[in-house]
This record gives sequence, C-alpha cells and structure tokens, in this order.
Amino acid sequence: MGENGLVSNYTHNLDSKNRVFFPAKFREELGSPIVITVNIDKCLSAYSMNEWNNFVEKLKSLPKTQVRDITRFFCGNAIKVIPDGQGRVMLNRELIDFAGITDSITFIGCGDRVEMWRSDRNPLGGLDENFLSQISDTMIDLGI
Repeated sequence: MGENGLVSNYTHNLDSKNRVFFPAKFREELGSPIVITVNIDKCLSAYSMNEWNNFVEKLKSLPKTQVRDITRFFCGNAIKVIPDGQGRVMLNRELIDFAGITDSITFIGCGDRVEMWRSDRNPLGGLDENFLSQISDTMIDLGI
C-alpha cells in the first residue's frame, strides 16, 4: 500500500450483473485479489491480501468465547475478487443485500481498507456541526 494509505472517494453504478467499476487508484493500491466482506457499519470493506491477513490475525487474538462467531461473521461473508479487464468486480447478492446497495456505490479510502457504501447512505454527506465538533475535540485530545 502507498505511503499515505488509501485516501479519497469515488462513486460508481452497480450494473444489472452486479458488477461495479472498482476505482483504479484503489485497485492499484490493493493489488489482486481484493477481499471484500461485511462491515459492522452496514457497508462493505475491501482489503488487500496483506491487510486481510492482518485483520484475520487480529480476529484470532480475541478471547476464545468471541473469536468463533466474529470470525465466522467476517470470513464467512468474505469474497475474493479479481477485477476484470475493465476494472469491474462482481459482488454477490448477500453482500449487496447486507449493505442495502440498490444502484450506486461510494468507495471511501480509509487508510488500510476501502469502504463501499450505498451512495445515499455514505457518511461523507452527513457532516453536521455536532459531528465536526466531536472530531475537533478528538483531534485536540490527540494533540493534532
């Protein structure tokens, strides 16, 4: 992954065959295959193989009482995709339904992963004063 990680955002439409153009910058950074799975925020997350392996290792470090169900949730819902010659990836119906995707997907670079949001639910559009104030407080606490 690049020096600054995955950044920026793009929106692309899902076609009738459940394919979506995966942004070239993100494809370049993630490599191939790309692992796409569910995210607890009701969106999808896309990982490079290296970051996916790091994620799974972190899951394995959870207490035994939690690891089975959580690992099953993320790994059981994951797919490995290789973009086609036009840069599209195919999503399965389970992932599309989980994220509530109907027509367009907003891809958001989040440093170590790409989040894939139903465009009308993407969190970048809802930055109200309360949210900005919370971010400001957190940044001050971090000394940034």
